[in-house]
Amino acid sequence: MSASMTTTTAAAQQDDDDAAVGIAPATTGPVVDMEVFRQLLEIDDDEEHDFSKTLAIDYIGQAETTFTEIEEALDAKDLDALSRKGHFLKGSSAALGLHHVQHSCELMQHYGKCKDGSGEGADLTEEVALRKCRALLKRLRIEQDEAKAWLENFYKV
Repeated sequence: MSASMTTTTAAAQQDDDDAAVGIAPATTGPVVDMEVFRQLLEIDDDEEHDFSKTLAIDYIGQAETTFTEIEEALDAKDLDALSRKGHFLKGSSAALGLHHVQHSCELMQHYGKCKDGSGEGADLTEEVALRKCRALLKRLRIEQDEAKAWLENFYKV
C-alpha cells in the first residue's frame, strides 16, 4: 500500500473516530496554505531559504515536544495545560501556513477550556473535554505527519 493511500485510510478512520466522539470536522484542502507560505518565503534573503528552513526545522522539533507535553497533560487530566499547548502550537503552525494543524490546535485550545469547537456555546464537562482532546490528539498526529512530510520535501531535509 502506498504512503499516500495509508495516510488517506488513516485519515478516513480518524474522521469516523472524530465523529463518534463529537469533534468538530477536520479542515479540508491542501496541507499548506501557500499564500501564507509564500509570504514566509519572501522574507528569505537567499535562494536557499535559510531563514524559513530554520523556522520549519525548529517547528518540527517544537511540535514533537508539544505532543509529548499534550500526552502528559492528558494523563494528568490538566485541561488548562491542554488549552495552553493547543494555543502555543496553533501560533507556530499558523506562521508556516499549516492550516490543518492550526485548526486542530485551535480546537484543542477551546476543548481545554471546556468549550465547544467554536470556543462558544455551552460548557463541556471535564470528562467530555478530555475525551475530545484525546481523540483530537490522534488527528493532530496525522496532520502533523503530513505537514512534516511536506516541509521536509520542500526543504529537502
